[in-house]
Amino acid sequence: MTMTHLFHKLRRQNRGQYLMLGFCIFLSALLVNSFALMYYSPTVQEFLPQGGDTRKMASLLIVVTCVGCIFFTLYASALFFRFKSRKYGIFLALGTPKSCLKPVLYKELILIVAEGSLLGLLLSVPASWLIWKLFSTFLVSTAQMQYRFGPAGLGVGLLFILILTLFLFFNGRRFVNRTDIMEILRAGHKTEMVKPVPAWTGKLGIAMTAAGLAIAVGVPSVSANVFHYLMPSYFNLIFLIPLAGLYLFLLSAVAQANAGRNKKNYYRNLIQISMMRFTARATVKNMCVIVLLLFCSLFAVFFGMLYSDSRDIGTGPNSNGFTLHYPLQEDQLKKEDIDKLAEEYHMEITGYGEAVAANLVISYRDRDLNDDNQYFEVDHQKSKLSLFLSEDLYTALTGRGITVEKGTHKVVTPTDYKPSIFEIEDGLYAASNPATGLTVPLAYGGSVAYDSVYYMSDNPYVYVISNSDYRDLTESVGSRYLERLILFDVADEAASYPFASALLEAYVARTTDLSNHIGLYDDWEAELSAKEGRAYVYEGQIDLSTENAMLLSDWKYKPEFTVITRENYLQTVSVFVMFSFYIFVITLAATAIMCYVRSISTASEHKNLFDSLQRLGADQNYCRRILRTQLARLFRIPAAAGCSAGYLFALLISYFNDERFTPLEYRNLAVLLGMILVILCFLYLIYRKAGNKAEEIVGIH
Repeated sequence: MTMTHLFHKLRRQNRGQYLMLGFCIFLSALLVNSFALMYYSPTVQEFLPQGGDTRKMASLLIVVTCVGCIFFTLYASALFFRFKSRKYGIFLALGTPKSCLKPVLYKELILIVAEGSLLGLLLSVPASWLIWKLFSTFLVSTAQMQYRFGPAGLGVGLLFILILTLFLFFNGRRFVNRTDIMEILRAGHKTEMVKPVPAWTGKLGIAMTAAGLAIAVGVPSVSANVFHYLMPSYFNLIFLIPLAGLYLFLLSAVAQANAGRNKKNYYRNLIQISMMRFTARATVKNMCVIVLLLFCSLFAVFFGMLYSDSRDIGTGPNSNGFTLHYPLQEDQLKKEDIDKLAEEYHMEITGYGEAVAANLVISYRDRDLNDDNQYFEVDHQKSKLSLFLSEDLYTALTGRGITVEKGTHKVVTPTDYKPSIFEIEDGLYAASNPATGLTVPLAYGGSVAYDSVYYMSDNPYVYVISNSDYRDLTESVGSRYLERLILFDVADEAASYPFASALLEAYVARTTDLSNHIGLYDDWEAELSAKEGRAYVYEGQIDLSTENAMLLSDWKYKPEFTVITRENYLQTVSVFVMFSFYIFVITLAATAIMCYVRSISTASEHKNLFDSLQRLGADQNYCRRILRTQLARLFRIPAAAGCSAGYLFALLISYFNDERFTPLEYRNLAVLLGMILVILCFLYLIYRKAGNKAEEIVGIH
């Protein structure tokens, strides 16, 4: 009988180990390739701006996906080789040279990788299509969000499989190159105990984890807002403290076995305590990885919810469903045009408000960041334009009365607004007429929240001043610096999409070079740059076409139609929700596989122990209780640590983001708590499945 026939018989007798490794390879290829197919889809690539932070974050998510899949596949391969160690040890003991064993092992690996990866690649195409359809059904379904095949994604999948294969062959070569035959024969039975662990280790670990996360998340925020200093990138090394804390907590939970005061309970559970202590080193490593996977899983959920939050999605008490603003010199849509179009689409206009407001030159203070990571205050004297309204104009536009003292100004902010470290809400101290040069000092007089007005200016706010100050500052200002502002609602917003689309088409069709500017363009800055003979960085025009997916985000005079904004926003959100969903699935799948495989290996390693217990007279209920208690700790301890750390991190991020909890953050934290319950229920099902298989292995029926 040839070596090939012998190994063929061994494969048939140990089919479970081959299926486990093959399943991990299949799952990795399926998840990575379907993820890559969606990411490199022309649809997604058109929505992600070139060089933007969103594209960088999406690329990082792909890397995390690949690393996670490689990691849990290599973990499965390590157990695969461990199960094969006894067979290979026997062959070596019988005199079989390693030169004969290597080709056989490589052939087995090639077959497993080829079958698993090929099946994963084939199913990744329909899987990515089905997931795309699922998300488009629940989030948004338009002609622009149709699934399109991206060949580059297939290339990423093939590259991933090649890298994974190289790692597997490296592990296989290292496995066969072992020279100590006895070490190989004892690989499945050796103990991995650790030194005695003091009783305070677990408490110290919990304290280090909580304090480390609080310091890592809270100190940068406090430093920026209180001391005006940006913490350097190496400060992120502080995250090593909570990692060390988690390790100490897990080490204490696994290896600490002092009798303490409750000696009766200790001796009653002595067997299961000793079982975990004899494999403490491997168990702690396994639990650490599971904790990190669960942490990443919850972070993916939280990350997806952060992208799904936006005050722009709906119409609130401080906003209108339809907002327009454009240069007064431009022959654009007016009330009669809007009414005519509304009549055509059977829409009833409500709450119509209109005003002609002036752009004035502002002198203000804000903050910048120097090369030493120190925030410093900058005084901008007559540096740019900003939109100003008088008391009467604000009332005519919004329908709300307002009182502003002479010589003061109110800042228009969005609802629940808190300025960033770079912004100073009371930074404006003077306004000037750009045509005559008249300057009026203005003191900060508070703020007023109105979302639809706030969005009209990026320089940095819209301001409301008294009627008398407005008359003085706008005298002889000229139409060049005036804008027409229009706000209104419709009676049935849910059915207003056709009307909004037609209104957008009409608005874009009548746009001229007067308003064809990118978002941060400022006419005063452009004029100053021209006088100084330097190029203006925000000079340029955009593609004024409703087919341009970035039109309503890059255009200075973009209209704000809630029903369209909601759909466009959801198109972008759907991409990131899909990415976050993939990270969640991958990390949770890796967690389940590692917990299941560790449970099976625990049962296999202690099979002789249970045989001895039964020969000594222990009944099956006693053995089942010992085994189930052991497996429960393998699931319960890392699940509690990982979910607690993930939730604490989300809690800290939510608070230190703006040093408060908003209603959206309360909602996110509640949803995250619900996801923790889902994860725990899923792990419980894996525990039941692993427990049944473990009982079968140790001979408990």
